Amino acid sequence: DGTIIRGQNAISHPSEAGPSSPCGQNRVTKECSSPLSSPIARILYLSTEGDHLMHEVFPSVNPSVVEQLEKADALVYGMGSLYTSICPSLILRGVGEAVSGRTGIRKFLVLNGALDRETEGMDAVDFVLAITNALNRRGAGKLSCPLSHPPSAYITTLLYPKDGTVRVDVERLASLGIHHLVEVSSTVDSHGRALYCPAALVTTLQEHLESA
Repeated sequence: DGTIIRGQNAISHPSEAGPSSPCGQNRVTKECSSPLSSPIARILYLSTEGDHLMHEVFPSVNPSVVEQLEKADALVYGMGSLYTSICPSLILRGVGEAVSGRTGIRKFLVLNGALDRETEGMDAVDFVLAITNALNRRGAGKLSCPLSHPPSAYITTLLYPKDGTVRVDVERLASLGIHHLVEVSSTVDSHGRALYCPAALVTTLQEHLESA
């Protein structure tokens, strides 16, 4: 809806109402259930000078990260906070180029077992598109040197937990060039969220690396 939210906590864990803590920082709660005013369009970096798009900056990735990507046997996008943990690392200039340039290796997306405040209403396709758009730096303008690679350039295999609540649409994923979907054993916690069985997840990754 055009709103710019500044700061990780404001997106995922807003400050509780009330006075700040003694050290001058607002308390945040990870149990916030109030929805965002609209879905997140993209993540961006702002300079310290302001909070408008005119203050957007486009930092480059550390060269050592590119070196590791160039040597990796596989790439794994781990489960976690999509917009406040994963995408901020992907929008850096140079990351999309390095990932798309690695052809012939497996690129795994480990899908979350449940949705949270910043992904409410999303399905597996939405996760794939969010990661693709981040790596392509879509919407960031010419100064970011945007890319236009398809999802299949960044993700080859989708892993999802057996009892996960994030919908996996096989046909729509196939239309994006992602045909390799793997269900992984999971457990369900007290909040009804699916959690990967660690041993099963490790074994699944190993088996698919060995078969690559």
